[in-house]
Amino acid sequence: MAVMQYEQKQIESLSVGDFSLFTKTVSEPDVTLYGGISADFSPVYMNEQYGEETRFGRRVAHPMLVGAMAGGAMFRLLSPSAYPVKREFQMIAPVYPNDTITIRAEVASVDLEKKQVLVEFEAYNQKRELVLSGTSLEGMDLMATDGGKEEQQ
Repeated sequence: MAVMQYEQKQIESLSVGDFSLFTKTVSEPDVTLYGGISADFSPVYMNEQYGEETRFGRRVAHPMLVGAMAGGAMFRLLSPSAYPVKREFQMIAPVYPNDTITIRAEVASVDLEKKQVLVEFEAYNQKRELVLSGTSLEGMDLMATDGGKEEQQ
């Protein structure tokens, strides 16, 4: 069996201003699967005809789906040593199926004593419109340090 090795990101290596990007197109299956996973079958997310009658003009992606995508940017920035302690976000504009979303996550502060990092993130659609903004407090004490490498089998 192959052994997977992860280079552990150490909190001491992080600086305010470090950032990562994550881009993904929100597909029709993403929206449908998220509805099934969350059991949120609101017609504004699941029914195009209903969505056309709303202020959005068509069905939209679940805001929590878009918020969860921030985890992709966190993973790239802090991976795999971090876990969310508290994540908050605000939807600024709707995200539609087939929109391409880019999330930028940036280190805002580092607390070496508590081993926590505050990350600010923003999501933009393919038109460069801000659709979501938020913050995530990430714990960086997930793994014991052993020279920076952890193995998983």
